[in-house]
Amino acid sequence: QLVTFMMEDPRSISAAIDTVWAAKAIERIGDHAKNIAEHVIFIAQGADVKHMSPEDVARTVEQTR
Repeated sequence: QLVTFMMEDPRSISAAIDTVWAAKAIERIGDHAKNIAEHVIFIAQGADVKHMSPEDVARTVEQTR
């Protein structure tokens, strides 16, 4: 959608690129937060929850309480 928007109005290219970079940064923050949460669960409860679905993580955390 952004490519189409940029093609229709070349003046919007800078804003569109800034939007893409912001989205990428937010995604990266989310990845870091997930990694920190996985480490905290492992340290606190000894359960390795990497590569689990959110439902499986919730079940694992509830079982180890």
